[in-house]
Amino acid sequence: MSERDLVKELKATIADLTQDRDEALAKIKAKESRMKQVMIKLEHATSDVQATGHKIGEQNKKIADLEAKLATKEELLDEALIKIKELKQGHFDQDDSTTQTDTDRDDKELD
Repeated sequence: MSERDLVKELKATIADLTQDRDEALAKIKAKESRMKQVMIKLEHATSDVQATGHKIGEQNKKIADLEAKLATKEELLDEALIKIKELKQGHFDQDDSTTQTDTDRDDKELD
């Protein structure tokens, strides 16, 4: 091979390598761009998850407060029912004692 042929082959090889390098750089840039997009999406997803977790925490607190209020109201209702039953029972007892007293009076008058 002549020196010219070697120079031509060397230039062709350099041109191929330069083209391969440029293609590789373009692929790297594209992959870096894609990675940046994925990272941005991941950051948004992470912040969404944190916001959702915060909202869930707030709702859990509200639920706990409401359950506590409900339990308190149920206890108050139970106490009120017991008092109502006691009052009704006391009323019935008074009616019974009045009736018995009236019956006792009738019996005494008959004697």
